[in-house]
Amino acid sequence: MINRTAYIISLKYSPGLKKEFISIGENLKKRKIYTRYLISKSYALLKDDPGGINYLNLASSVTGMIKDSINSGLIKMIMDDLLKNKPLLLLFYNPHPLNLIISRIIKKDMPDTRQALYLHEPYKANKSYYGFKKKVYIEIQEFIQRKIVKYMDYIILPSDYSSELFEKNYHNFRGKNIIAPLLIPDQRIKGSTERRFFSIVGNVNLATGHDTFINLVNYVAERQMNYEFCLISSSNICRLLKKLNEKGKSILKVINKSIIKESEINNVIKQSYAVFRLDREVTQSGVIPVAYMNKTPIIARAIRGLTQHVWDRETGVIVPYEASPDDLIQAMESIKNNISYLSENARVKYEKIWAEWNFEKYYMDLIELFTNN
Repeated sequence: MINRTAYIISLKYSPGLKKEFISIGENLKKRKIYTRYLISKSYALLKDDPGGINYLNLASSVTGMIKDSINSGLIKMIMDDLLKNKPLLLLFYNPHPLNLIISRIIKKDMPDTRQALYLHEPYKANKSYYGFKKKVYIEIQEFIQRKIVKYMDYIILPSDYSSELFEKNYHNFRGKNIIAPLLIPDQRIKGSTERRFFSIVGNVNLATGHDTFINLVNYVAERQMNYEFCLISSSNICRLLKKLNEKGKSILKVINKSIIKESEINNVIKQSYAVFRLDREVTQSGVIPVAYMNKTPIIARAIRGLTQHVWDRETGVIVPYEASPDDLIQAMESIKNNISYLSENARVKYEKIWAEWNFEKYYMDLIELFTNN
């Protein structure tokens, strides 16, 4: 009898990722593949659990993750769960030092199990944007990833660009490379909503270009131009907001808390003429498909990780790498003047590339494991 069991493991908490790996798991279930999740307990804060989840008591800090990786009791708990069901497929989703330990044990003790790793960010060429601590963390993460790939049968990457970076920087991989854009469940808020904002969504650091966004807000406020802005993030943004002038505060809506619901993000995006992606360094963006799902265009800095999914004057506007406030305002005006055309194109791109019903197009290799073994 064919073993029809799959596991998805996400030991490091990242709030935006739950909808992605749950989407993969639930699509496997639809094909009568028994699917379980071993994930950080922090994901329990996000509701709508599908069942089959084992929440693990894992740390979220870098120091805590290192301690977890030498916790023999935790490792035994995870391995007992896996050995009980002996999955045919094990998919790692989100980097964690424990992934390397688990994959080594699986390769030795459960050689029939096929292992896959989803790499959102295989390599960051310019790590200096992130500050010293984050730079060191990224270097450690990439070191672990280079070690773990030799145990993998499949590497899953979200875009052609990330695949190119992977092939250039990981020479010890002997399995199959799968390109599978992020699958985003269709949670579009239906009905008409007045667009008010130009928004920026997501984590804040030097690489994400939020400083450029705040400079734009200040510039617009000083000139009393008729625009409203919104910033939504779970990051610590105290230092960023100190750069905001008094007039800028009056035209910027801020949503900042540790747990932000998907519905809150969708509400902001739905009320926006466009969402800014001003990253200086990124391999791909999970914000772009969510914006397109909500028929909202993107204003993107001209870097490969963004231009691969933002089609200039079709689903948004590409601005120069060193865009001035006037460049950004010109892009905003172009969006407002063409909002109907751009928003319809954005939705079409979502449906064609990132919607859940594209699952088989990207994941047939994994599906066939359960029919060919």
